[in-house]
Amino acid sequence: MNLKVLVDAGFWIALYDTKKPENILEAERIASEIEDEEIIIPFPTLYEFVNSRLSRRDAKMQFEKFLTRPNVIKLSDTKYKTKALEIFFIKSNQEYSDISLVDEVLKLIIADRTIKIDYIATFDNGLLNDALSQGIKKV
Repeated sequence: MNLKVLVDAGFWIALYDTKKPENILEAERIASEIEDEEIIIPFPTLYEFVNSRLSRRDAKMQFEKFLTRPNVIKLSDTKYKTKALEIFFIKSNQEYSDISLVDEVLKLIIADRTIKIDYIATFDNGLLNDALSQGIKKV
């Protein structure tokens, strides 16, 4: 039985962005640990990572190869995006913080009991806390 691992954009950034080496060792450890597990990649994290950080040609080819593996699930945000946008603006009006629409989608996925998630791969403490509160473990 493969464990199901939700992967955040921060993991990909740490693994592929050589301009920020501070998290690369941890990202490489996580990549090795989850290699054979079922990896859940929400589309918003793909947009965030591919559009902002995936710039080197070699990294693009490596990432494309990874995405075509049979244990990689690319999860649509259709079910979550309207509610996430609503929450994003409510939070933006109520508090001063660095609020991310992608994170709001991920929080709704984490809370969705119809999606089985055993672990989360993230460097975002807010997402990690949400996951831990739902019984999801950190890789």
